[in-house]
Amino acid sequence: MNPENFSDRSFRDFPVKKKWCDPNDVPFVGSLPETLRVFKQVAGYDLRFFRAGSSEDDVDGQRFENATETSEKVVRIPVGDPNVKIFGALVLRSAPDVEPLVPQTTAVALAETLATTLGENYRWRAELVAREAELAVVATPNAESPDESAGLASRLRDVLKTGAKALGGFDAAALYLLDDETTRLKIRALWGLPTDRFLDPPRPLRGARADVEALLGSAVVLNEAYLAEAWKAPEDFDCSLCVPVASETTILGTVWFFSNQKREIETRELETLELIAGRIVAELEKEKLRQDAERLAVSRRNWEKSGEETSRKEN
Repeated sequence: MNPENFSDRSFRDFPVKKKWCDPNDVPFVGSLPETLRVFKQVAGYDLRFFRAGSSEDDVDGQRFENATETSEKVVRIPVGDPNVKIFGALVLRSAPDVEPLVPQTTAVALAETLATTLGENYRWRAELVAREAELAVVATPNAESPDESAGLASRLRDVLKTGAKALGGFDAAALYLLDDETTRLKIRALWGLPTDRFLDPPRPLRGARADVEALLGSAVVLNEAYLAEAWKAPEDFDCSLCVPVASETTILGTVWFFSNQKREIETRELETLELIAGRIVAELEKEKLRQDAERLAVSRRNWEKSGEETSRKEN
């Protein structure tokens, strides 16, 4: 089951009519639905989370702002740093089926603490995604340009999303790249999957039959549960598709696409997959060139500075 779909169904009491941002910008947090249910049991107030980009009439016809707002009916608490990024808002209101068990001020204080924790959770997820994308180019991390790393992460995710949609509505995708020893595969970009996947240890290449077959140049389609298990598909979907990601000189890794329905892959889809893999390689190579050029520029500035200092000493 797609966690993002589960998140939407969990909050169907307060439906989001429009989303102005990609759902992956505000990923699913597995513990959040249970946390909100426990909050209601303990405090006697209803608490819901709304992603940033929800339409203005999602919450009593009002849009949440960058500060806690309180009224007789509802309290909106932003999730995130107003000076950096707002991921959404926690909305607290009286529960029609439960009597308040604590004063509203206490419930608001608890909700604000939860909002702070949730905002920190989203922030480290975003940083993790950016760092994994940066490591994907097999280059020295550039601490001076975090925006560039975040940009690469966004571009890779967009390529996966576009590819999944172009294949006929696949539900998720993930990019796995080989390590320096070419013995393990580490996830470097994803779409439609929880960002917690970035915390998973690398998958051993040994025994990963689908990945090995793909690295040899074949597309692998797994439409049965027993095949997915036997061929070591990294995710549990009704259909899993694996293809190689390689430049003209180097085998880089594999890209997987996942669907909640069984699919038949024909010539058109194979051509689409080739284009997707090529886009991924192009993004990685472009980022590698950018980093090389930036390091060269830094080295040149240091060399010129050293030459100026030497000239001053001689004079």
